[in-house]
Amino acid sequence: MQRLVRYGEDRHDSTALPVVALAHNEVNILADFLDHYRRICRPTFLIVDDRSTDGTSEFLAAQPDVTVFHPKPDSHFGTDKAEWRGEIMDTLCTGRWSLVPDLDEHFVYPGMQGREIGSYLSELDAEGAEVVLTLMIDMYGDLPLSEHVYPDGSGRSLAECFPFFDAPAGFPEGYIMRPVTPKVLAKHPSPPVIFNGGARHRLFYPKPKGAGPLATWVVRNRFGLDRPVNADAGWLGRKVSRKLFSGSLNCTKLGLLRWKRGMRFAGGPHKADTALRCSESIAAFLHYPLTRGRKGVEYIAQRGQHADGSEHYKRLLKGGTLEQSPVFGGSKRYTGPEDLAGLIRGVPGR
Repeated sequence: MQRLVRYGEDRHDSTALPVVALAHNEVNILADFLDHYRRICRPTFLIVDDRSTDGTSEFLAAQPDVTVFHPKPDSHFGTDKAEWRGEIMDTLCTGRWSLVPDLDEHFVYPGMQGREIGSYLSELDAEGAEVVLTLMIDMYGDLPLSEHVYPDGSGRSLAECFPFFDAPAGFPEGYIMRPVTPKVLAKHPSPPVIFNGGARHRLFYPKPKGAGPLATWVVRNRFGLDRPVNADAGWLGRKVSRKLFSGSLNCTKLGLLRWKRGMRFAGGPHKADTALRCSESIAAFLHYPLTRGRKGVEYIAQRGQHADGSEHYKRLLKGGTLEQSPVFGGSKRYTGPEDLAGLIRGVPGR
């Protein structure tokens, strides 16, 4: 069943790297999004605009490397977002390496400053990989969350306005990579692990309760970002993962992958219904979730299209969290991919 229609010109380039995304009222960050991907590769953007009212479609349709799609009247984000990506990618991306960011996510791959992405893709091919697990790294500024507004009139880029992220740290403060439960894997065999951590985890998810000496040892010794992606964590690791991190916020994306026809994401590209060979490399999405201040949070909460019905954004509107700066002692300023050492890594032996 076809759920999309093209809006404007067909500018798809079959020789370029597909960048497939969904849009809704994000014109304030579109220029930064396009500029970032044009810097790191030669992209062909394939973007579904879900009924934006802020000029998103018109802005995108005027770009020389963007093809815009609109959902049909009877197709909706809440039920069909996986099909929207799937429909485009089945038709235009089958067998091709493709990037699947959200518009507030900027892809960073290991060694990005010293080489073109084609070199990285060649290493992935030599490894026999079909997907690169991508860690969502929440970016923020040193100002209250209610004042995270972009553009801010200063002329600075998105990265300059929100340059901080949570640096690597030990458990329970830092990022971890834990095994997926067998029940989840049976339905969505990719990926085999989940990333947790960062500012979203710190602000929304209290430190895991019940982390006794044994569980703490397991997390510190079996859940580090330096462990193999494809290693079996064993029954103890799976038990600790299920018990200690139930309800935690998923920071994992299948951000760069070779698309297989008929494959579908589970909603967003956090997991998929098809088994893919994971690279031992880890990449990142620099994630800029708050760029429209309090009004933006209120809109997201009201629309309810984010994870868990935007529950975490609703919680932001309660209490005083929005009036606080997220910067803390473990924050680090991002100046380039080398600052992500300990969070991203290249293909082993390359």
